[in-house]
Amino acid sequence: MIRVRDLHKSYPTRFGQKRVLEGIDFELAKGERLGILGRNGAGKSTLIRLVSGAEKPTSGSIERSMSVSWPLAFGGAFQPQLTGIDNVRFITSVYDQDFARNLAFVEDFAELGPYLREPVRTYSSGMRARLAFAISMIIEFDCFLIDEIGAVGDARFHDRCNRELFEVRSDRAMIIISHDAGYLREHCNRWAILHEGRLQQFGDFEQAYATYKELIGADTEADPVPVDTSNRARMIDSSQHSALSDERFRALVQQGDWARDERKWAEAAEDYTRALALYPYQRSYWTQLGHMEKEQGHFAEAETAYRTAIALGEPLADVEEHAVFVMERLGDAEAAPLRGPLAGKASLQPPAMPDVQALGWLFQAAPVGSLEVMRACDTLDALGAILAAGPNTRRAVAQPSEAMARRVCCIFAQPVLDQDTPAELLHRLRSAGAFADWPKTVAALEIAPQRTGAGSALVH
Repeated sequence: MIRVRDLHKSYPTRFGQKRVLEGIDFELAKGERLGILGRNGAGKSTLIRLVSGAEKPTSGSIERSMSVSWPLAFGGAFQPQLTGIDNVRFITSVYDQDFARNLAFVEDFAELGPYLREPVRTYSSGMRARLAFAISMIIEFDCFLIDEIGAVGDARFHDRCNRELFEVRSDRAMIIISHDAGYLREHCNRWAILHEGRLQQFGDFEQAYATYKELIGADTEADPVPVDTSNRARMIDSSQHSALSDERFRALVQQGDWARDERKWAEAAEDYTRALALYPYQRSYWTQLGHMEKEQGHFAEAETAYRTAIALGEPLADVEEHAVFVMERLGDAEAAPLRGPLAGKASLQPPAMPDVQALGWLFQAAPVGSLEVMRACDTLDALGAILAAGPNTRRAVAQPSEAMARRVCCIFAQPVLDQDTPAELLHRLRSAGAFADWPKTVAALEIAPQRTGAGSALVH
């Protein structure tokens, strides 16, 4: 049994004491698996380290009547100057184990090859984590502490880890931290949320997860994690990382994944769409959205999503057969080729759905068929020309949109400006010479000067 009573942990900072944990209470018996949800920085890893004994609490108590592992995927117990083999020898001697048997297991499980004979200080973080997990398995602890082990290694290694933990050691107690809520749902029988230093416990995962989503604001309109908006290429690259560090994005795609696994295609598509509304240039989930639309027989929407994923840099080999399938179902197997990103200027890149939306807003274009223009336009410049020359909504006063304005400024590699109407922003872009590399769009604007309210003067 592990008993945690009135646990507090604070760290000194230049601004005073930072309270991380405040009045934590829980018990864990043999065979119980406690999964802990919480935002980044909530104190989950701190709690794990306290339970392991790697750190001491500021106040409160932790009683352990069973042996407890160090945090799996945590290499703090290693001597960095020693080799991997010497660390195995050291841990083996501390726990009075058979060295030859343990070394054989670690060599087979960690798959570090000759690196086992190199100093641990030369290892990557992933290599250290693999070694830490393998060594943890040679000691038969009563309770295992698992801190994001899912982030280590490939799918095969994950499968081996899961077998060792949840099959071979199914009778052990565990405390598990993971950003993958599905991992916690699958492997735990108790759950808790760590929020603002306090721990709230649940016996039902769905109730725990619903509360967690509410706490992180998954269904609110709060600002997403910042993305580099200096230019379109950096925005695409930054979006991949920012999205995956945003709890709301992860919660939405997790829901989508669960709905997909249960073959609830419409629900999955809705969740992926909501996630992409936060990060429209996050390419991998455009592929997932395409799959969900395909399963529902929405072939035009699926092709749009697949073309977007490819245009944003998703490997063609991963998407092509799906895109060709839906094109064949639409009777358009000979439609425009699928286009991936090119080296060079934004104006030369193939258009993606977020670009169609942004440039459509900028030019106040009447609604257009997104798939049709993506097929017809091989570059963003060609897309801009179609939208600039086509029918206009001709609204006297168009509503500003900060999100669209930021996206447009990023496409044209211009500093993000104050919130403007489309006409005001277009005038600013023209005055700044932002269309210098957009000859087709320039030509279209010359014959449609009424869009800008600024005559036909362009900076070339």
